[in-house]
Amino acid sequence: HRQTPAQTMLRYHILLSLLHVLRLVQLSLADGPEDDSCICELLERPDVLEKEKRARWMVHSLEYGILSTISTRLPGAPFGNVYSFVDGLCDTSTGTPYFYGTYMDQSFKDMLANPQASLTLTEASLPSLCASTKALKSCSSHSGRGDPENPVCARLTLTGTLVEIEADDGEYEMAQQALFQRHPVMQYWPKNHEWIIAKLDIEDIWFIDYFGGASILDVKEYYHTDLFPAPESD
Repeated sequence: HRQTPAQTMLRYHILLSLLHVLRLVQLSLADGPEDDSCICELLERPDVLEKEKRARWMVHSLEYGILSTISTRLPGAPFGNVYSFVDGLCDTSTGTPYFYGTYMDQSFKDMLANPQASLTLTEASLPSLCASTKALKSCSSHSGRGDPENPVCARLTLTGTLVEIEADDGEYEMAQQALFQRHPVMQYWPKNHEWIIAKLDIEDIWFIDYFGGASILDVKEYYHTDLFPAPESD
């Protein structure tokens, strides 16, 4: 029988979604680059005494963390979700985490009801950056001297408010450019998921990178720290 325009459009969207899925499977199964180069050059790890700078280094260098929200599916319970993020392009650092998400996902459903959230990072995730990035001995249980829970394997939790960025905002364009540069596959994700970009407005910083307990870092000092200082003039 002859299809209605609505049925034809539905079949078109289903086919388009299947093509997106096939493309993502192809990208996921494809071999990585022949060399060990990283998308971004890994900056030198700051000294243990420069806590705000090391925290900024982690936010700029690492590519994913655990985004925790207050669950709407299990009211009142915490919900942690692995999320990719960036804080800027390879050669810029804002210190603010940006996320590429959709309201189809539980974390962003939670955000609508309660935007309070935290992002937890660990230096143990450094090897995911590229093949040439080795695990820190302080983080690796295989070394016999380390563990992800080892205080010397730095852990960072940023707590604040998740805020959706409007598509016509200049900040949106900057964040999208950085996300697509550092997480290239994102640009191929299905458009019908209605992706948004959100940021975490940081209100509290919990940080541990040595023995003796965690430090609560000053947010203003954290943002004042510059990973890319301007070259000194002659």
